[in-house]
Amino acid sequence: MKKIPKFKSRKEERDFWDTHSVIDYLDELKETSEIVFERPPLKRNFQMRLDDATINKLKRLARVKGVDVSNLIRSWIKEHLHKELKTA
Repeated sequence: MKKIPKFKSRKEERDFWDTHSVIDYLDELKETSEIVFERPPLKRNFQMRLDDATINKLKRLARVKGVDVSNLIRSWIKEHLHKELKTA
């Protein structure tokens, strides 16, 4: 079996496990009672004012797509930023 490398950071460890299977390292694993949860990076709120008609349209479209309104708006902003920055 392979040896689990020493990691310099949590990110390096996450990147490693994203591309490797734990099955290849079963002999290296030890049982633990300690559970560690890592918090995702903090996100900041951004507030904007929209008229009722726009809000209702957003809610309706989000419901049709089966997503939360804020997720719908967030994805649109990210997509638009990506496109704009690609052409800039």
